[in-house]
Amino acid sequence: MSKRKTINRNAFNEKLIHRYFFERIYLEKDIRKNLVPSFLKSKISKLNLVVPEHTQIYTNYRADFTLYFKNDNNPYPVEIKWKSSEFNKQNQINALTNHKGFLASFDKPASQTLPYIIIDPIDFQNWLIERIETLWEESLSTKVATKTGSKTWVVTLRGDAARDNFNKMKQSCGKSTNFWAFKNELKAMRNILYLEKGDEMIFLFIKTSGNERSGMIPASNVDIDLYEAYFAKIEDPYYMVLDGPQSTIFEKNQVKPIQERIWPHFFDFKITEDFIFNIPVKLSRKKMSKDLKAKIADSSNHGGVLMEISKVDSSNLKGQIRFQNKTST
Repeated sequence: MSKRKTINRNAFNEKLIHRYFFERIYLEKDIRKNLVPSFLKSKISKLNLVVPEHTQIYTNYRADFTLYFKNDNNPYPVEIKWKSSEFNKQNQINALTNHKGFLASFDKPASQTLPYIIIDPIDFQNWLIERIETLWEESLSTKVATKTGSKTWVVTLRGDAARDNFNKMKQSCGKSTNFWAFKNELKAMRNILYLEKGDEMIFLFIKTSGNERSGMIPASNVDIDLYEAYFAKIEDPYYMVLDGPQSTIFEKNQVKPIQERIWPHFFDFKITEDFIFNIPVKLSRKKMSKDLKAKIADSSNHGGVLMEISKVDSSNLKGQIRFQNKTST
């Protein structure tokens, strides 16, 4: 009898569950409470950071994720498996035992000596349906040259402190790839995870006055004072930095405990065009669409969060900036 030749029916890598856990626990408030065991449910509303593959605080162990909560100095490691029986390495068991960690899998462990949660397969399937296009493009782009990101984002920053931070970053990078960081808040995270390599980004460094001293008014038609602008192409859409000079460059160089970090979410980009005005120029909001004005204001009012804009709005905004650059010199 000839030997059977079978196909591999395990089409998904374990990293796929990691991505599911990371996105769901960060972004979905109604679902995240089901992704921690009972002893952490009272803390889940204070979730501050979800750190992938953290090693510094453990001995001979790298956690799939480490959870940090506000007003709690303890790290909580998470081990994620397709099935609980795969959780059998002693260093993993010791780390979860010593640090009040837990196991996440699609089945109930035979031994329940450690806290655990069972991943809802229906929710996993729903998430996969929602994210399959992005996951496909990201996976393919890591192996072969393929189409790059097609979205355009605007980041609006007001005041001198933001410009000082940006220039400090440029000086630290020299001519190499630049980086920026977003504040650790839900609105930023929702958009960061849709950022892709090859996407375009427009940085606006502005000032507003009058009724907009404390916050921008989305429907305002008052001209904006533009001090600097940068057009950029995304190189690495997301990573976290918790150690070294880069980790504290926007934290006023104060080495805060991990659970208190304000700017931990980084991305890399290449500047394709820059515009630095010795005397600020006027950006006309009357020439902008209603949606573009709202996105610029929303970005500014949330501390410079990235906001996706249409190709038409991007073209018009870049055209205004280029025109002001030409007429101001």
